[in-house]
Amino acid sequence: MTGPGELDPVVELCAVAAGEEEYLIDLRRVREILPPVPVTAVPRSPPFVEGVARLRGAVVPVVDVRKRLGVAPRSDARRTRYLLVSVGRQAVALVVDAVVEVVRVPRSQIRPAGGLSGGAGPHLFLGVCDGGGSRRSPGRVRLLLNVKALLEPSAPEAGHGERRTGGTR
Repeated sequence: MTGPGELDPVVELCAVAAGEEEYLIDLRRVREILPPVPVTAVPRSPPFVEGVARLRGAVVPVVDVRKRLGVAPRSDARRTRYLLVSVGRQAVALVVDAVVEVVRVPRSQIRPAGGLSGGAGPHLFLGVCDGGGSRRSPGRVRLLLNVKALLEPSAPEAGHGERRTGGTR
């Protein structure tokens, strides 16, 4: 909340599609948006971890946001993108169905997520935002993803997709 005379800071968020829904990621975390790259599977990793990939000279984990959230991917794989994001000092590639747009919203429009993630696992959502800053979906409500929590293995298994057991894709 801002007081009288205080400005409401604008936050830039990257809207991404995962399944039939759109989610938001803080744009300050996004380093780069890339087309799919070869991924090497990592044995015994959680089902939502596709494996590792070499990106910009570094080996980074690849997390499928769709599997992590338990949603089926869209059928049009041509728009699949990898978001190279920063989580602390680590780089991580997030697999999404598409990058939709950059949304600019006043911070006051982002509401707490409450108990949306359930009680057991990590809190996958930082907040809820209406589509006020969106040109494409002005009335749509979107969830702000907690990128750090996407990596935490303690959540109940969200995805039921097939698991790769070796090689590259």
